[in-house]
Amino acid sequence: MTYKILFVAAVLSLQQISAQQLLFSKQNYKDSIALSQTIPALAQQVITIYHSSDKPLYYDGMLRFCLLTGQNELVVSYIDSLKKSIPPLSQQGIAGVGLHYEMLAKARLAQKKLTTSFDEIFRQLFTRAYEQLDGDARNYMSLAAAPNMADLKRTLDIDIINDGKKDTITLSDAVQLLRDYNSYVSLSLISPLMKPIIAAEDNKTFVIDRILIKTRDGSTVQAEAGRRRDLKGKLPTIFIFNIYIDSARDLYWVMRYASKGYACVVANTRGKGKSPQPIDPFEHDANDAYDIIDWISKQPWSNKKVGMTGGSYLGFAQWAAAKTLHPALKTIMPEVAVGTGIDYPMAGNVFMTYMLQWIHDVTNSKQTDDVEFYNGPHWDSTFFTWYKRGASFRSLDTIEGRPSPVFQRWLKHPSYDSYWQDMHACAADFSKINIPVLTTTGYFDGDDIGAMYYYREHYRLNPKANNYLVIGPFDHGGAQNYPHAEVNGYTVDSIATTMNFIDLGIKWFDYILRDSAKPALLKDKVNYEVMGANEWRHAPSLAAMSNDTMTLYLGNTRVGQHYRLNQTAQPDEYISQEVDFTDRTDTAAAQVNYKIVDSSFDTRNAVSFVSQPVKEPYVITGSFMASLQAAINKKDMDLSISLLEQTADGKYFQLSSTLQRASYARDRSNRQLLVPGKKENIPTTYSFMTCRKISKGSRLIVVMSVLKDPGWQINYGTGKDVSDETIGDAKEPLEIKWFADSYIRVPVWK
Repeated sequence: MTYKILFVAAVLSLQQISAQQLLFSKQNYKDSIALSQTIPALAQQVITIYHSSDKPLYYDGMLRFCLLTGQNELVVSYIDSLKKSIPPLSQQGIAGVGLHYEMLAKARLAQKKLTTSFDEIFRQLFTRAYEQLDGDARNYMSLAAAPNMADLKRTLDIDIINDGKKDTITLSDAVQLLRDYNSYVSLSLISPLMKPIIAAEDNKTFVIDRILIKTRDGSTVQAEAGRRRDLKGKLPTIFIFNIYIDSARDLYWVMRYASKGYACVVANTRGKGKSPQPIDPFEHDANDAYDIIDWISKQPWSNKKVGMTGGSYLGFAQWAAAKTLHPALKTIMPEVAVGTGIDYPMAGNVFMTYMLQWIHDVTNSKQTDDVEFYNGPHWDSTFFTWYKRGASFRSLDTIEGRPSPVFQRWLKHPSYDSYWQDMHACAADFSKINIPVLTTTGYFDGDDIGAMYYYREHYRLNPKANNYLVIGPFDHGGAQNYPHAEVNGYTVDSIATTMNFIDLGIKWFDYILRDSAKPALLKDKVNYEVMGANEWRHAPSLAAMSNDTMTLYLGNTRVGQHYRLNQTAQPDEYISQEVDFTDRTDTAAAQVNYKIVDSSFDTRNAVSFVSQPVKEPYVITGSFMASLQAAINKKDMDLSISLLEQTADGKYFQLSSTLQRASYARDRSNRQLLVPGKKENIPTTYSFMTCRKISKGSRLIVVMSVLKDPGWQINYGTGKDVSDETIGDAKEPLEIKWFADSYIRVPVWK
């Protein structure tokens, strides 16, 4: 497993489903009439074979397919099943789930019996239903009722372009086409009917102000501020600093927290919306956050107590705000926080191709270009073209067709230098952060490394820090919203899905800003779920998660396809590995998506090591580190180290991984090239967090891979700036001697 498997680029994704081919003529895409006439038959085909072990996803898909086939009675039934499939403690706003589609189906059924127009029937049904919803359900519906129709149309057009080149379609592509077609057609019909109803009701409940806030340097940021009309006193405020501008979602967040008795301000980062400044992701957020909090503290409705929340970039923005604490900022709740320069746009000092995809998402316009972001075929083609050509990484934006100043600016900083450090809390900043913090991440969160960087550094530099951690078998989306029952082929322990981070956030802010009870889950500073044991555990520190360590040395004895993991070092022994960077025949293999639980693992450019079978169960808990002894014939290389459990039935469970450029292993801020032919130590300090009960009969697998993949920079080992190297620099293959005093150290609880 490479680091890429754990990096999650998107919040939501479809489960992997069959690549079975369905007949669907390319003539069906020639115009909207042809497509509308043939979509119902395709939907009926999919209904007969579609499956997913993720029940909410399954029912959500089936209700949409039935809308397209006109099976309106089944739509209502599937919506009911969808609601029942959602875990009880994740049912906040459950009455709003699928309500718009339920009213659409019921209006179509009623239209068969009445002479009243569809529009009038729908308005009557939806108005009665909406008036009965609680605040959480209304917030949900407010978001669902206000899609960006232009984006929905662009998404559908991309599907048509990508799918309409042949007379067959895979089941997964058919599912995506049907979902996108239903969203566009159904919401084109009912969104204009819902919006006035929702706006009128929301206006009765909330005061919403759309404002522009001036910063100290004369720049402008756009914001929405809201609170309940019936609350007249001074209120604590929840502040969300968001680069992913979306008026409907921003309003949803405002009403989510306002409905709980808070004032809420959602500000968009500099350059977004009506802010006239350039869009420079990450660069100005620390100073701008201070100025926005200062503005909040001076409003007549503010009690001068501000808490921040949000995930991913929004989690980073909180650590940016904490760099220079405003007195009114009383707490932050950074969820799955990006660590700029730590895990994005580079990990282990290796830049990722995904960075260009993300840059276009947030800089193409004053809004957010999610349609292009999710255009997988375009980005796959771009990255594979770059890879096959062997072109320099610096040319990636030119190959894509749109040179990016932001992309080029980032490439000038391959070290974790002051450019990245100035963006967020760093070094001595942590010693001054004494406000309560609630950190959330997941074992399968692509930003686990970033989130845990902040957590570790906070305690390392401020032993009296008050920072709580909640971590479990969550992916990037699940650790900031509702945990998923299945994550990339792994069925999550049930106890991990009986909580959600929306409820936890409200309880956290009630605890800190209103002196309410502490959330029950936070029994200690580290709160973590043990995969395979189906239990939450609690510890006062990361170190206290384990009571022992296991050291595994990389041996040179062959065991089938692997080498042996030893209990002792053999310093003079080694094994050899060779990687030919001029070979690009492996492009197709790079597209394989390995699951968390799978019958195989990624063996490209890799050597693997296996332990003896486990005699007594124990828990691996925490983050492994490695100390590698190697000699190479070049000046540098990029490595991925993965830890897997091979269960007694032969399945592989992806436990953890880390990625490291060898020349930055000792210091991520200063490059130290290797000496060709010399045995040198390459340390890695942290890997993805994990916690799993290892069963009797299982074996541990360590996989050492050299990065040669369309997802990452390719380090040809010349010692030049890796962004400038090309396949012409590859020359002779990389030759590695892995010495048998190399080891990984794994924290365990026995």
